[in-house]
Amino acid sequence: MKTDFKNRCAIWGAIVVALALISNCQKKQEESSVPVVRILENAVPAGINADIYQWLKEEIPEIEKEMGIKIELESAGIRDEDFKARVALDLKSGRSADVIGFDQFWVPEFAEARFLLPLDQFLQNWQDRDQYYDTMLAMGSFKGKTYMIMRQTDVRMLFYHKQILKDAGIPLPWQPKNWDEIIATAEKLKQKFPDIIPLQINAGVEMGEATTMQGFLMLLYGAGGELYDQSSGKWVISSPAYLQTADFYRKIYQEKKLASVELVTSPKAREKSFELFSKAKIAIYLEGTWFYTSVLKPGEAWGIKERDSAIGWAKMPGSGAKGAPEFISLSGANGFVISPSSRHPELAWEVISRLNSLSSLEKLFQKQAFTPPRKDLALSPVVSPDKFISETALALLPYTRSRPGLPEYPEISFHLQLLSEQIITGKYPPAVALQQYREAVERIVGKENTIQK
Repeated sequence: MKTDFKNRCAIWGAIVVALALISNCQKKQEESSVPVVRILENAVPAGINADIYQWLKEEIPEIEKEMGIKIELESAGIRDEDFKARVALDLKSGRSADVIGFDQFWVPEFAEARFLLPLDQFLQNWQDRDQYYDTMLAMGSFKGKTYMIMRQTDVRMLFYHKQILKDAGIPLPWQPKNWDEIIATAEKLKQKFPDIIPLQINAGVEMGEATTMQGFLMLLYGAGGELYDQSSGKWVISSPAYLQTADFYRKIYQEKKLASVELVTSPKAREKSFELFSKAKIAIYLEGTWFYTSVLKPGEAWGIKERDSAIGWAKMPGSGAKGAPEFISLSGANGFVISPSSRHPELAWEVISRLNSLSSLEKLFQKQAFTPPRKDLALSPVVSPDKFISETALALLPYTRSRPGLPEYPEISFHLQLLSEQIITGKYPPAVALQQYREAVERIVGKENTIQK
């Protein structure tokens, strides 16, 4: 009897173990049948882009539940250039994540290398498409194809001290319609306040990329010009817009002395300019969102206690010449792209569309303020209480442009800075400086890759 009982126990035990093994195998098969979408983002907790990391960690479980998929978040916490190099290697090897957090500036270079999946097939039926300004979609495009959807962006504009302009008899709010009106305002300020620098439009090598992005390109695009012609795939090295830009620099720095050559060519020029503006020693400054939200933030080193009431902003106007835009801005941005080697491109797109939804971006905004790329986000009750962010987004995003992020750009950018310095210091007349610039770009990219308009 005892032997039979032991045998029966052994048999039942074996059955239980077998059933458990079968159940476990079935569970693993079910788990393995669930699609996996991998996201790579340069964000880590308590480190680089910690707010982005926390936002993703909160959003991912909800998206997984809604879509019935598994999302794996791969995080990095490294310098932007190192992250860019890692992404390039991953994409080249075909082992990259499906969805990648991306800098808009990298789009042309990666698209040219065919490292990005075009998104146009998904955009056609995307119900949120109309919530994005055409300018925002254009920033994520290259040679007629869209590769990236913006998540966060910024804009550039003219900042001014309201009291200084008011005391000079200039009606507020101030909004110049062309470059001549900017000059006229600056001349009034110079006459009324000789100890104040009327106008700061970045120029020179010392200011670095701030010269290119907050200075030269705002003027070149504002004169109706281009730096890179996407239709021909060539760098524009000569045009009427170049001449207008060079002449504007000459006028404000050399002829009328409305801007300070000494300031922009001195060591740590940008830091000095921030300090001077915060002390009301510069009246008008062409700068970006970050200047207002971070540099001038009350409590910061160059903060202005009554910033919101003391500082005004205006759209940067076009030159006023034929073919020039009414207004101009320039933006950088980040967002998401899809790897062309993704096994689940449709699911990757669905993940991106959900992360870029109004409700999702509202949650991100609550963690860190940014210029919203979506129209409805700018009007959202979450964003609209921040009047500066909401109003500048709605006013400037319809006019914004971006830099051509191709491998040759950094060297060309330096020569734009050098070109402006040669003009503002009077080292060369504009015609000579422009000729030297043309020759420099031809050396960088090859004459066959340049165009004159």
